Amino acid sequence: MERKKTKLSGFFNVIDKIEDFILALTVIGMIIVILIQIVGRVIGHPFPWTEEMSRYLFLWMMFIALAAGFNRCESARVTLLLQIGPKWLKKASEILYFVAVEAFFVFMVIYGAQVVQQQIMMHEMGTALRIPMSLIGICQPIGGVLGLIGTLQNFMEYHGKVAILDKEAEKKKALENS
Repeated sequence: MERKKTKLSGFFNVIDKIEDFILALTVIGMIIVILIQIVGRVIGHPFPWTEEMSRYLFLWMMFIALAAGFNRCESARVTLLLQIGPKWLKKASEILYFVAVEAFFVFMVIYGAQVVQQQIMMHEMGTALRIPMSLIGICQPIGGVLGLIGTLQNFMEYHGKVAILDKEAEKKKALENS
C-alpha cells in the first residue's frame, strides 16, 4: 500500500524514527543482558540484576511496539464478517475502529500517568537495580501517546489499509489490471 503524503508526514517520520530507535535499543539491550545472564549461570555466578533488567526492557519494548504497530496499519483486525456485510457497515466499522483504538490509547495515557504519579509519590524502586520504577512505568503513557499519533498517521497516510474493501470489487480490479 502506497503511503499518502500529508502536511504531517515530516512529524510522523520523526515519530517513526524515535520509535525505531527506542525499539532497537531495547532489543539490543535485551540481547546483551540475557547473554550476561546466560554467562553468569554457566560460570556459576548468576547476576540477579539481569532478570529485572530484561523484564524492564521487555516492558518498554512491548509498549512502544504496540504503538508502532498502528503507524502503518499493521495491527491485527478481523474483517471477514465485515467484508460480506453492507457498505454502510464497512464505513461504520472504520469509524468504530478509529474511536475504539484512540479510546484505548487515551486509557493507556491517563491510567499509565496515574501509575507513574503513584510510583513517584511512593518512591518505588527496583529491587535489584535500585532505579526509580517511574522510569519503567513511564513507558505506558509514552506508548499511549505514540499510539494516538500512530493511529492518526494510519488513517491519514495509509487509509487504504484501514478501509474494509469489497472482495468483489477487489477481484474485478485485479482482473482489469492483469
